[in-house]
Amino acid sequence: MIQENNKAKRTLKQIREEEKKVIETALKEKCEAYAEAKYTKEQIVRWSNEHQGLWFLPVLDEDGEIFKLSIMKPINRHILSHASTKLEDEGLYVFLEACMRECLVNDDEEGQFVLEDEESFISGSMEFNKILKGRKVGLLKR
Repeated sequence: MIQENNKAKRTLKQIREEEKKVIETALKEKCEAYAEAKYTKEQIVRWSNEHQGLWFLPVLDEDGEIFKLSIMKPINRHILSHASTKLEDEGLYVFLEACMRECLVNDDEEGQFVLEDEESFISGSMEFNKILKGRKVGLLKR
């Protein structure tokens, strides 16, 4: 009897998505461990409960290890409203910086690093866009 290999039926896109999930899960675990070592597990849980979830924004070194970690709360319309006043006058990066500053939970040297270091800020602000996406929504004309 011939058996089919289900793994052979996976597309390249599916394989890449699976690999991305594995890498993302490993990084999330590293962020959790790093945050708990820096602040304590109880503090992380308290922040998460207080803000209805948290986002990790790690700065990685050449070896893929966490160098610094910003912990962000989810964005809301009040933060966007405040930051939007900066967008028109001062541009996109000032808008993103205002959003990031308002979302920053660990407002210490550790958390501020991504905002103060020029090289980290540009990369961090591009990754920060993920926090703006939230739930998937659609707009369809009938």
